[in-house]
Amino acid sequence: MADRTRWGAVAALILAGVVVALQIGKAAIAVPVLQKDLSLTLVVASWVIGAYGVLGAIAGLPAGIMASLFSAKRTLLAGLIAAGLGSLAGAFVTDGTLLIATRVIEGCGFLAAVLALPRLLRAVTAPKDRDTVLAVWGAYMPVGSLAMMIAGPHLMAHGWQMLWIFNGIVALAYALVMAVMPLKEDAQPTAPLQTLGPNIKAVIGSPGPILLALAFGIYTFQYAAMANFLPTLLVDRLGLSISAAGTISAITVAANAVGNIFAGALLRMGAPIWAIAAFGYCFVGAAGFGVFSEQLPVIVIAALASVSLAVTGLIPASIFAAAPRFAATSALLAIVLGLLNQTSNLGNLFGPAAMAAMVQHFGWARVPFLFLAVTVSGLAVALMLRAAMKRASR
Repeated sequence: MADRTRWGAVAALILAGVVVALQIGKAAIAVPVLQKDLSLTLVVASWVIGAYGVLGAIAGLPAGIMASLFSAKRTLLAGLIAAGLGSLAGAFVTDGTLLIATRVIEGCGFLAAVLALPRLLRAVTAPKDRDTVLAVWGAYMPVGSLAMMIAGPHLMAHGWQMLWIFNGIVALAYALVMAVMPLKEDAQPTAPLQTLGPNIKAVIGSPGPILLALAFGIYTFQYAAMANFLPTLLVDRLGLSISAAGTISAITVAANAVGNIFAGALLRMGAPIWAIAAFGYCFVGAAGFGVFSEQLPVIVIAALASVSLAVTGLIPASIFAAAPRFAATSALLAIVLGLLNQTSNLGNLFGPAAMAAMVQHFGWARVPFLFLAVTVSGLAVALMLRAAMKRASR
């Protein structure tokens, strides 16, 4: 670890996370245009959006294990290059199948980058700043998504291909920036092949990483459920226009990013990691009864949804801050991050499905009980995490 924090390197690395997050956000913005230009069915269009999530849900842990064999910088460069080339290739396809294939290439790049970046952040950050930096790192995804919400429509003025080309050039250009930036890693940045088995056992057989993975999966379950169905709630149930619903959705994404950043401030002030996560889980259960209320005004529901996603933004920030406490080496951290990535993507897949089933069978009025279940399960995991962190610090 560094004796002092290299804040310039920290900013550059977090920005690298935002760059790869842009690749996720662009697809959701472009779906209506893609359906028209490439004659895509809704099912194929959903795969264009969901390719990253399915890839992470299947390959998150295996990718983390593989990444532990390589230095974090090389993994990051490979990820940025793959994301950039995949995006450029996607701009020239003429059918949905090929577009999905290029999205898989991008997804591999995204996965490699997000497995490498926290390892590099730990290496350039002094121990006293580590929790704060890794908490702020958690904002890379909502910041990237929000950037695409704002910039995407303007870039598509000349066709969706321009959006793909722009993102590809940005990713490749940033790979050059990272290549020339001096990034000193941990003393043992990779795992020798003979230690791979013991390293996997150390992560999978330890309660700490498992609890972090469960906590992340529960978080993304509720985030994906809330964020994906909020526009539907606002339009179909509350009568807002699509434009107004989109604006409110963008505000909630920004609020989530603020929550991640605010968690860093809380950690710097000495707030326990487990307590920050527990508060986030408790708030979402209570907020659900207001967000899905039939009596409250629209402005109150929109504000409450934004605050809920802001407060739950505390959760991924605290998880990223806690991860290095269960990983003594960079190689172990890669495996822990792979496990986190896998469960977070499982949450992303199952959250909207559970929400849809709840609405279809019981109506909007019963949806708060789904988020109450999130509170109960998340709080239980947070309390168990408290005990695991105490054992890890001895």
